[in-house]
Amino acid sequence: MKLSLEVIKGPETGRKFEFTQPDTFIVGRGGKDRPVHFKLSDDDPYVSRQHFLLEISPPRIYFTDYRSTNPPSINGIEVKEAELYDGDVIEVGYTQLKVEVVPESQSKSTQFHCDRCKKTIAIELMAGEAPPAICASCEEEIEENHRRISSKIAYTVACTCGKDLSAVANSDGRAHELSGAVTYCCDDCLKAMMSGSDAGKQIDCYTVIKSLGKGGMGKVYMVRHPETGRIMAMKQLLDLKSEEVMKRFARETKFMKAFSHPNVVRFIDSGTSDEGPYFIMELLSKGDIDTLMDSATGVMTPALAVSHSINALKGLEFIHANHIVHRDIKPANILLQENSKGILIPKIADFGIAKKYSDAGGSLMTKANVGMGTIMYMSPEQIKDTRSVREPADIYSMGVTLYYLLTGKYPYHFPTNREVEKFRNANKSKADNMKEALEMIMRLEDMKHPHVIILTQEQIPIQKRNPNISNKLARFVHKAIKKEITERYQTAREFRLALEQVE
Repeated sequence: MKLSLEVIKGPETGRKFEFTQPDTFIVGRGGKDRPVHFKLSDDDPYVSRQHFLLEISPPRIYFTDYRSTNPPSINGIEVKEAELYDGDVIEVGYTQLKVEVVPESQSKSTQFHCDRCKKTIAIELMAGEAPPAICASCEEEIEENHRRISSKIAYTVACTCGKDLSAVANSDGRAHELSGAVTYCCDDCLKAMMSGSDAGKQIDCYTVIKSLGKGGMGKVYMVRHPETGRIMAMKQLLDLKSEEVMKRFARETKFMKAFSHPNVVRFIDSGTSDEGPYFIMELLSKGDIDTLMDSATGVMTPALAVSHSINALKGLEFIHANHIVHRDIKPANILLQENSKGILIPKIADFGIAKKYSDAGGSLMTKANVGMGTIMYMSPEQIKDTRSVREPADIYSMGVTLYYLLTGKYPYHFPTNREVEKFRNANKSKADNMKEALEMIMRLEDMKHPHVIILTQEQIPIQKRNPNISNKLARFVHKAIKKEITERYQTAREFRLALEQVE
């Protein structure tokens, strides 16, 4: 799929931009510390320096206005956020841009050389998709070998009621492999666990027990695999229903099942259903790291925040060692598991999914259901050039996460979810939901869009937020969230070793 933007009116008439891969595209007059990808005329009084953003996720394109004084229009109607379609016309100031969506030709059969069996294999690939390292037959053989080895190990499994489930748990040969990552439930106990309108819903071979929430990429459920009795978490990705896209997503996430680390949420399975792609992971019932913030002070003690950050960075080291950039590090993606000693262990969730979701046409930055608070953890380079994001972007996000844990606030003047919720509770007659409450706050305090804030505003020193933070810790946090990539820690290990000096 190819997307193009053509200037059909204005000083740049005839200019054309084409996209075949996920990208970000900022439009405006530009200027010092206000980077844009398409610079409009300085003589146009109706255009802001950074006016609006287009998030390109072929085959889709998303639009968001940067809270400009003169809102742009789409097909003559002023809008703040929208998904654009073929033939849509964006008008800003004296300029008009027309959207063109060029359908992708049918996936082509490509030959590649399997690194394992050395055979030349034909495979159907979408445009821009790289061939796998090994063929499907070798993948199946490797998985079968793992199952055979695991099945030889007698593993005893019981439901919480005491019923022996060893026979069903070992039926697919993965019981030993998944020990510690899953729990089990018998048919009788399952009935008592069911709750909510989604209970009993079938998604592929899994039964929904209850809904656990909804995020920017999709819904999260507690599910049971009837054949083995396993209880796990499912993330159902929404709005990705193209058959080719779903095949590609399933193919590219399959290899992640082999990853195992104490500080990374275990990826167990993936597949597709009528609603779109999904993936199965271990169920962590202790919430995310945000829940450990003190209810009275709204912050976490430096000792606890640093300890959990060190462990999370160990997980991030592992992810980076496997050549994956997370792209969505934030407190909500650092989940907690209680070990046998009652100690809470942080685990990074959703690794590798953000890029796969974006590659498949999903929006991570501009859709209305993606909280602006999520954007506040993004590095400047992720906003400016999402295609080229590397490991230091995750370091920045981890640094902002630690800043938030220590202060209860972001490094910039922008309300957190807690602050928005507090405002909403005090203004229920004016704000029906969190989105409306946030928009009210931004209007009242004349706040810019988070993208503009991150790209243009100075960060607030952490000790101004919390004077109890030591100079050493403040220095380490500030280095992690430097806007210039080269001034930041370059690896998760480097950041972790610095924080270990604080403990």
